[in-house]
Amino acid sequence: MIIFGTRGVKFKIDEGHFMCPQCAAERPYKHKKVRRFFTLYFIPLIPLDSLGDFVECQQCKGTFVSRVLDYKPSMGENQFQSEYEKAMRHCMIMMMLADGEIDENEMEMVLNIINKFGHNDITMQELEDLVEVVEHQNEPIQKYLSRITPSLNEHGKEIIIKCAIAVASSDGHVDDSEIALIHEMADTMEMSKYHIKGLLSEMSGNDRKHTFSDN
Repeated sequence: MIIFGTRGVKFKIDEGHFMCPQCAAERPYKHKKVRRFFTLYFIPLIPLDSLGDFVECQQCKGTFVSRVLDYKPSMGENQFQSEYEKAMRHCMIMMMLADGEIDENEMEMVLNIINKFGHNDITMQELEDLVEVVEHQNEPIQKYLSRITPSLNEHGKEIIIKCAIAVASSDGHVDDSEIALIHEMADTMEMSKYHIKGLLSEMSGNDRKHTFSDN
């Protein structure tokens, strides 16, 4: 019996150090390429088409799109965390403001999310002050989110979207303007509409007060 088929084969094309989004620290990486091969008796013989490439952290084994290497390690762990916190605060407050009304439950949800994913906890009064600043400045959702997108893997992007959905739904109703902002965030992070549709569907059956957990 002749057994043949195809399978992907990984090749290392580069290695070095980068700022790993999951470790939030500088780690060694391997840049790998995946190529489809024709196989005979499970042995790859003839190279076919390229299936793409990815960056793999050698510490946590997380995989990321190659643009993650554009985030310079020289910026340091503290600056990366600072940019992430700015993005999370800005996005969650913008989500809360999207429907034109600020609900007490939304404020509590935003405060919980900011303090869960940040290193510096803030008080409700400090959050209220931040809301006034964000509302006054009226900066686009992309301003801070685009800075961290190259360093986020799919899991990291999902966490931000799930947090946004949690904020939107915490007042008991998800408005069309909130859905539109969620899609705008997804576009900025280059997530597919199918992916977002799946997340929205998944979250609709959950208790959203717990959906910002990264477990």
